[in-house]
Amino acid sequence: MTTAREKHHEPPAVTGALVRELEQDLFRYARRRVKDDDVARELVQETWVAALEGMSRFAGRASLKTWLTAILRRKIADLYRYRKPTVSFEETQHEESSGGEAVVRQLDARRRAERVEEALAQLTPRERMAVELCGVEEMDRAEAAEKMGVSRPCLRVTLCRGRRHLREVLEAA
Repeated sequence: MTTAREKHHEPPAVTGALVRELEQDLFRYARRRVKDDDVARELVQETWVAALEGMSRFAGRASLKTWLTAILRRKIADLYRYRKPTVSFEETQHEESSGGEAVVRQLDARRRAERVEEALAQLTPRERMAVELCGVEEMDRAEAAEKMGVSRPCLRVTLCRGRRHLREVLEAA
């Protein structure tokens, strides 16, 4: 008897059509998180490079798009993790008079975003996908269910469980 890990999964052929099909979804995902088209494009390119280099590790337990999105999510987290906070001269002058509250708010928001990313990583792939499609990408439930290949009632249950697990993980942190 073989386990899922022992089964060899043939990596999908990366064709121009496949890249074009997934490129826009990856770009939209990155753009929502970094708010800069050029940075989003660069992150998507880095994702493709990492995916092509690691294609032999693609186990097929999730769709290729889900796997690529996970790589992209790590690239985005790395971007924020290693980026030095930048504050303009005007903000510095204002913060000196307001006690640096804006910088504290900016750092708190960044920490919250990192915690949410870490918590999302602890969900099952199906729960994470439901939460991201409906909550992050603000896709309507009919479209999200279709994209996941499930019925709307199944999506509703998966989304409810995913949100509950996400809340539990965040409350425990």
